Amino acid sequence: MKKIIEFLESNGIEYRRETYGNPYYYNDGFRVPALVVRFDYELTDSADAMKEKERIFRQYMNRRKAYCIAYSGVCGVYIPHYTVMSVFDYNRHAEHEARIRADVEKFWQEKHARRESEKMAAAI
Repeated sequence: MKKIIEFLESNGIEYRRETYGNPYYYNDGFRVPALVVRFDYELTDSADAMKEKERIFRQYMNRRKAYCIAYSGVCGVYIPHYTVMSVFDYNRHAEHEARIRADVEKFWQEKHARRESEKMAAAI
């Protein structure tokens, strides 16, 4: 991650550090570090220079084998953003999210079954 931060700083690309993991309803102590990189074309004087920075960043990330762009998207009119994680952390984060989804689904299935049994008991 240090080399990526050095690259971002040397090329004048803005980033912020984030920690992904614990949603407020499932606090199990899981955390993974990440970098969020945004290319805000609305706050720059030269859109071409920002596009060049974005191209350089994507090219640099394609060469990194231990790190990946975990999530990417566009917010606003056209503000691309990228979340950079190590491949190991990305896989751990994906497994954690799948485990949370499975637990939430199990909770709602049990709650639904309990409500149905209460309905049946009240109808009798």
